[in-house]
Amino acid sequence: MKNKIKNIVLGMLALSVFSCQDQTEIYEGFVNEFSDKNYPGKVLYPVSYAGKNRVKIGVLTPKDPSSKEMRVFWNFYTDSISVPITATNALKELIIDNLDEKAYSFILKTYDDEGNISVPVEVFGTAYGANYQKLISNRELKSSSVDGITGALTLTFGDADISNGAVETRIRYTDTSDGESTAVLPAADKTITISDYKSGAEYATYFLPEETCIDTFNTEWDGI
Repeated sequence: MKNKIKNIVLGMLALSVFSCQDQTEIYEGFVNEFSDKNYPGKVLYPVSYAGKNRVKIGVLTPKDPSSKEMRVFWNFYTDSISVPITATNALKELIIDNLDEKAYSFILKTYDDEGNISVPVEVFGTAYGANYQKLISNRELKSSSVDGITGALTLTFGDADISNGAVETRIRYTDTSDGESTAVLPAADKTITISDYKSGAEYATYFLPEETCIDTFNTEWDGI
């Protein structure tokens, strides 16, 4: 009985050794198969900036000089754009135009001259458009007055719609030199006095859907 048990144990150990050898060979084969492939350096530190039916993307190009081209994919790889990489370890920016208004996932890959592909890098961005435009409204003008002595125009407004991204109100008017001028009232302020005012004034409120958005949205101009 003891010999029988011993033989069983030795058999199990042998199977274990052969099994480990088989797994090692499979692993080594897998590593060897892919170790000869060349992977160009990937882009680094991708950032995106929202825009009006467009998105701006910035990256740091690879230090790897074999990376010659960057391709950006979106809409589940159904759309793409290609740009050359002309310098290593340098800031590269591009703008993707004609985008529908929505959030996007952009996949960035680099390619070398032999068609080898880098590890993909993902960055998210949003394009704004007509739907966002419908959300914004002009700031309410509470009062306006012209100083009888100096001729200065003073305007007082209600609260700006900061929750939707209001940043400033612009006032266009004819100045004392008969030129067209624009005064700017920050969203945090309510009153502005225009000392070189002569005649005719209108105003509009400007918005940024995101702080770093590359485009502003504005309301229709209202007369004063």
